[in-house]
Formats: sequence, C-alpha cells, structure tokens
Amino acid sequence: MKSVAVASTDPFARSHDRYRSLRKAPLVRVAQPASRFAAFDHLRVFVIALVVLQHVALGYMAGGQAVSGGSYTNGSAPVVDMAQWSGFNVIVTWTNGFFMPLMFLLSGLFVRPSLARKGLRQYLLDRAVRLGVPLLVGVVTIVPLSYYAAHLLSGGGESFVTFWKHMVTVGPWPSGPLWFVGALLVFDAVLAMLLAQNRVWQFARRFGQTLDRVPDGAWLMLFIVVCAVAYLPFHLAFGKSHWLTAGPFGIQSSRIGLYFLSFVAGALIGPERLARAFERQWVRWPLLAVIATVAFFALDGRQVPAWVDGVTLVLFSTITAFALLALAVRFSCASGATGSSLSANAYGIYLVHWPIVLWLQLVLLWIPLSPLTKGALALTLGFTLSWAASSLLRRLPGVARAV
Repeated sequence: MKSVAVASTDPFARSHDRYRSLRKAPLVRVAQPASRFAAFDHLRVFVIALVVLQHVALGYMAGGQAVSGGSYTNGSAPVVDMAQWSGFNVIVTWTNGFFMPLMFLLSGLFVRPSLARKGLRQYLLDRAVRLGVPLLVGVVTIVPLSYYAAHLLSGGGESFVTFWKHMVTVGPWPSGPLWFVGALLVFDAVLAMLLAQNRVWQFARRFGQTLDRVPDGAWLMLFIVVCAVAYLPFHLAFGKSHWLTAGPFGIQSSRIGLYFLSFVAGALIGPERLARAFERQWVRWPLLAVIATVAFFALDGRQVPAWVDGVTLVLFSTITAFALLALAVRFSCASGATGSSLSANAYGIYLVHWPIVLWLQLVLLWIPLSPLTKGALALTLGFTLSWAASSLLRRLPGVARAV
C-alpha cells in the first residue's frame, strides 16, 4: 500500500478518498500520529486508582447505612462498616464530582486515529471485543460475585448459585462499575458511525483546524460553557440521583449529556492538540482548580437553586479535569516496567476491582481497626490484587485482546 504525506496541522486529516473508505477497510496507509502520550496513560491509571479509592471510601463514610433484611441494594454501599470517618465523605464527594467525565474525555482521545487506521467495520468489531465481551461476561460473573458479599452481610443464607439465579431472573440486577463500559460502548458505536459519514469527518477536520487558530485558553473556556449547556437540562429534569436502567445496564440520568459531550470532545480535540494546550498553559489550571474546589465544597449540602448547583458542578468537574491533565502533561515522563504494566492493566483493574474490594471489606468487618487503617488496607490490597488478577487474566489466550 502507498503511504501519503499529510501537511495539515490536524494530525488526523486525510484525503477525500480516505473519508469515503471509513465504511470499509482502509484504502490507504496513513502516517501514524505521535505515539500514545505517556501523560494520558499515566492519568488514566491515576483516575482508575481514584475509582478504587472511591469504592473503598463508600464502605467507611460517616453516616453510611448497611444493607439489611436479606437485600443487597438497600444500603448506602454494598458493604458498610461501622468503623466510619467523615474524611471518606470528602473523598467520595470530591471524586464523584469530576472523575467520570474525565474518564470519558480520555476514552475519546484516540477514537479518530483508531478509526482512520482500521476503518469503521474493524473499529466496531474491536470495540465489541474490547467493551462488549467484558461487559456481557462481567454482568453475569463480576456483578453477582460482588453483590453476594452484600447479600451475606444482610442476613441472606442462600448458596451463590441460588443467589445468582435470583439476581439474573428476578432482580434487582445492578451493573456496578460496569455501567461505564456499557455507556462507553454505546458512545463509541454512535460516534464512529457518525464520523464514518464524509460530511461529519470533514466537519471534525475543519473544527480541529479552527481550534488551531484560536488561543488554547479560549477553546478550553468554550468547552466549559458547552459542558454546562449539555449538563443543565438533564440535571434540571432528573435531579442528581436518578438513574436510567434497563436490566443490568444503567447510567446516571443527569450526566448523560455531560458524559457524551466529554467523549465527543476528546475525539474532536485529539491527544496532540490537548497536550500542546496544556504544555503551554499548565500553571493556571491547578490554581483555578483550588478555587473551584473551595466553591464546590462551600455549596455542597446547602439549599441553592438547582441551576446554581449544576453550574457549580460543571465548573468544578471541568476545571479539576483540566488541572489533572495539565499536571500529567507537564510532569509525566517515560514509563518504566512498573508504569508500563499499570498502563496495560488499567482497564483490567477497573473491571475486576469491585468484588475484590467488597470481599476484602467484608473480611475487615470483623477486625477491630480504625476506619482509616481499614480503608488503607482495603485500598492497598484491593488495588494490588486487582492488578495481579488483571495481569494473570491477560496471559490467558485471547484475553489480552479484550482486557
């Protein structure tokens, strides 16, 4: 195949024939963009570590309510310890405010180069393997195994097989952390099919070229405004706590627009442009994040108009995400063996950590330790065991392609 030189400042701009070929296998071999930025891999590992931290903290929050009466979903978390500390409430509030939009943004960064390299058909097939297979396997294995710990804690005495049959036939059948995988699969498929249309691909190319002519700070601020527009209608219509569910699949109703926009923004902006923006202006965002965090916590729990609450969340979420992106781009360096292993296993850690954390917390219930000590043990052991489990799973034939 013949390679083509690309002079555009948009690293993913291709010829007209290239756009038309997206519905099939690529017709031209394209020049590869810069290697995957270590900063984004490092940040993804950090955010997944925060996911594990949040799920640990849920079990030790002050005021947490344990499951009861044989139910596994009527508590504030599946496993709640009576050893509680208000500092974990702060951790949960902080992480919940920003890390999932950031996850969707990071997930969208490499959509366009991957789609350009593979073509639509192969891209969707790879997404089905990478996201669909773990999702379907996880909802019938990881999710029941996770909530069985809560079922035993609430006084249930059935065997796991009996519990499993009841969960998948009668319910409730929650998705746990796998909701993110399901949402990402839908977002990925929708965006890929849109980008496969020549007009949409051309728009994405022109949009990128426009961003290159605009000061970085200006389009980053515009992103914040658009996030507010995407979030507020859902927030006002559904409130903060409502979830849309269909069987074991669900998504937080108020954040549908924010999550999808974050994913699309990652795809349109791209990794090189995002890295350049934060290389040039990295100091301002951590400083702004401190101000946004103070405002966010100052209003947390207060009776304010819903739109004020929504705007505050968007400001906190986006500015904190920008701060972490800026710090990652500024200070990340090449990965060693440990960093490379963490990057390779980050997705696997996300998939398997939930049952590991819950069963560790169940064991720790009976050990007289302070909540901070229990939380540290559950976090350290939970993350380490999840890393080991992911590494072992990825050695199985065919598993590395999906995990």
